[in-house]
Amino acid sequence: MSAALRIAVVGGGIGGLAAAIALARKGVEVQVYEQAPELRRVGASIDLGPNAVRLLDALGVAGARRVGVRPDAIELLRWSDGAVLLRTPHGREAEEALGAPLLDFFRPDLVRALLDELAPGTLILDARVVAVEDAAHEAELVLEDGRRVPADGVVAADGIRSPIRQSLVGADDPVFSGTVVYRGVVPRAAIEDVHPDRVNRYWLGPRRHVVSYWIGAGELLAVNVAVREAELARESWTDETSPEEVLPYLQGWEEGVLMRLRRCTTLLRGAVFVRRPLERWTFGRVTLLGDAAHAMEPFQAQGAAQAIEDAYVLAECLDGVAPDGVPAALERYERVRTSRASALQASSSNAASNFYLDDGEEQRARDEGYRTLHETHPWGFRQAIWEHDVRDALRVAAGEEA
Repeated sequence: MSAALRIAVVGGGIGGLAAAIALARKGVEVQVYEQAPELRRVGASIDLGPNAVRLLDALGVAGARRVGVRPDAIELLRWSDGAVLLRTPHGREAEEALGAPLLDFFRPDLVRALLDELAPGTLILDARVVAVEDAAHEAELVLEDGRRVPADGVVAADGIRSPIRQSLVGADDPVFSGTVVYRGVVPRAAIEDVHPDRVNRYWLGPRRHVVSYWIGAGELLAVNVAVREAELARESWTDETSPEEVLPYLQGWEEGVLMRLRRCTTLLRGAVFVRRPLERWTFGRVTLLGDAAHAMEPFQAQGAAQAIEDAYVLAECLDGVAPDGVPAALERYERVRTSRASALQASSSNAASNFYLDDGEEQRARDEGYRTLHETHPWGFRQAIWEHDVRDALRVAAGEEA
């Protein structure tokens, strides 16, 4: 009997953990190398559309359903008075139509649900990878402490500033998108009077937008504010600040927005950076996944979802492959995924511009489009993104290769 394929995943975020789960389900011997000495409960909210949730279901990640919150509806609202521009039901009928629900998470809860699916010892902490050496018959990780780890393939899921990406494609600094996002959470007892229902609300305004929805199994309310042309542009999701920094950006906004923000005790501030689309993700026995490959703006809520799509496709492409077939399998993964990810990078940027319109003719035309959207898209403005199923893309690719 041949030995199991050995895959090393660099990065213990959502994409890296999802890849490890998907690969382990295929009988691959997988290890995840994470540079942090511990996985801290940091971060705020994450939204996973049905396109990602149905894949977590297929992988048997049962914990995601327990901690994620399915909204009953999504509302797009006018910034100044809260007038409803579009209300889309999102209960059981939407779940049945799309094959899975939209789920909203407290990020540490989702990370925990993924970790619970991995065998003990899969995740190796305090393991900084400083180089990857790719030879004809195997790759090798070089760790900061001098250890060398052989593998049949390497998956770089090490984030937007991925050193492995830079070693493969050259130094290309992430580009500031022009937006800074402030993320807060409020316990249910402190906010339920303001937001009693399970409705995801998006307020759209000039160069700003605000999102609020339930996470943490319904015990926390996420309050997220995106500001274009904010003064601070540092890429960190752990910098803390107070609501007082954000309130001046929201002068004249509907009182419900301001009430939610004032009830946050702290906010996490992070500038949104993006990467230029790559024509290639795969270099011999090494490939990129998630933000290392396709960091995008958050305005289609697809960053984590696309990493999960990557993970699922990667495992399918490596299923049953012998060590000498790894480079070809990784190239197939790249062919299946690059066009989808690049399209969503562009779509996410366009969505930002659409959300941020100044009051005027363009804004009125956008709002009129929302009025008739349900005639063609009964599940809302992200329906086409959510309907996409990577399993269909894999079947199409298999047919083309036959």
